[in-house]
Amino acid sequence: MIRNAMIRNAMIVMPLLALPLTACTGNADKPNAAASSTSAAPSAVAPPSAAASPTAQAPDGQKELRQAVLAYSDAFLDAKPTVAYDLFSARCKDRVTLSEFTGMLAAAKQIYGKAMPLKTFDAQISGDLARATYTYDVPALNQTKEPWVREDGKWKQDDC
Repeated sequence: MIRNAMIRNAMIVMPLLALPLTACTGNADKPNAAASSTSAAPSAVAPPSAAASPTAQAPDGQKELRQAVLAYSDAFLDAKPTVAYDLFSARCKDRVTLSEFTGMLAAAKQIYGKAMPLKTFDAQISGDLARATYTYDVPALNQTKEPWVREDGKWKQDDC
């Protein structure tokens, strides 16, 4: 697993790379890791995700998961660390401190400017576990099979 020193180093390097919406990256071979695009981000920034339309006729849990993804994405890109951190799973909070997370969000805000709408959203839900795939107009932010977990009835981002 990633140690605190490696996370701090990642906070320095991540702004130089395409910054994904995850607090830390993991090994794609592990079930709790998400793959993300590494494409360079264009300079244009779209309007906030509040303009994104909700999923119609979503299967059980899809609507709630999509709402959690949007809330996390908005808080992450708008550099609202306490809001985004609240949407982090307990497991991730044990691995990444709020201070470290705040630095990552500040870098994301500097690079991308503000929240943007989702272009696409799809999720596979199995009980209290889910994998969400979602895209933006900025390919560097796209997430593929990002892990989410339902804790106390609420979806939490679990990619750490």
